[in-house]
Amino acid sequence: MNKLGPRVSIPDAFKTPEYRILIVADKFQTGFDEPFLHTMYVDKKLGGVHAVQALSRLNRTKRGKSGTVILDFVNEAKEIQEAFQPYYQTTLLEEETDPNKLYSLQTELEQFYVYTKEDVKKFAEVFFNPKEKPEKMQSILDKVVYVWSQKSEDEREDFRSILQAFIRLYGFISQLITFQDVELEQLYVFAKNLNRKLPKSKQRLPYEVVDAVDLDSFRIQETYKGYIRLKKEDGEVLPITHGKPKHPEDEKDLLSNIIEILNETHGIGLTDEDKVDIERIKVKLEEDAELRAVMNEFNTLENIRYKFDKIVDSLLLDFVHTKLDLYKKLTTPEVNATFKNKWFEGITTHLFSDGR
Repeated sequence: MNKLGPRVSIPDAFKTPEYRILIVADKFQTGFDEPFLHTMYVDKKLGGVHAVQALSRLNRTKRGKSGTVILDFVNEAKEIQEAFQPYYQTTLLEEETDPNKLYSLQTELEQFYVYTKEDVKKFAEVFFNPKEKPEKMQSILDKVVYVWSQKSEDEREDFRSILQAFIRLYGFISQLITFQDVELEQLYVFAKNLNRKLPKSKQRLPYEVVDAVDLDSFRIQETYKGYIRLKKEDGEVLPITHGKPKHPEDEKDLLSNIIEILNETHGIGLTDEDKVDIERIKVKLEEDAELRAVMNEFNTLENIRYKFDKIVDSLLLDFVHTKLDLYKKLTTPEVNATFKNKWFEGITTHLFSDGR
């Protein structure tokens, strides 16, 4: 897309006059030490240490660089102030991070009986062998996701939270010490990939409520200008979390996540009005008798996916006469593939967990 030479990296190209604008999703959000960075436009939610890491990309000094500018379209000034405050002066860790807690988390995960040690071992054998086909990993994860989907909602979210705690703790400690335990490393790569595969939890609003939302207009308004003042006091940060999690509240629903991914990845600008229209398709899709007939544990994912894609295409076709612009957005090949992939993951778990 950037038409760079075969041996020219993006960081190197950024130093040249032709490539002085860098559009970032996540990759350069942290750890990109480039003194030339001067102005940042923020169009995504930032919080905690991620806000500090992302916005601090501009604080590298350079001759002739006397100031920096951040234009934030999403975050409130108070939220950014709260994110930076703990790191303004001396920062203390509330308690130590114990490597042995990894084994406690490993035991807690096994007690859910969502996966077996053999699942982890087989996954690792494929993951660490470049000659193996990646598709083999997906079949292992699909089986685990199905078992997870049969648990109660509380059990599913408890497992997800402990899984994420293990990933965070291992990722943190592995930067400080070298583990000799092969099983922990295998569980880490398995957990990271499983976490991406688990559908996001969702609490959908009643259809009649969503249908009543009507977005007439949208305007941009400046809410804060200038620099954010921080208090001259020491701060405390929490250690890597572990143990029994609290159940998440008010997490984004599946549809909001899909729209956010499409907007960030493909920049198609789906609006709240578009979400209402897509929600109508979602209701029809979940109630479709043909799809529900093939959604069962005895059918293959390939067969289910084939039927799913056919029905989605048919429902999208309804937009040709009523919402042509939305139809064009969602039928662009790259967008359509992402749209269906994310939706299929969500609706598969939704229908299985409902016993349909």
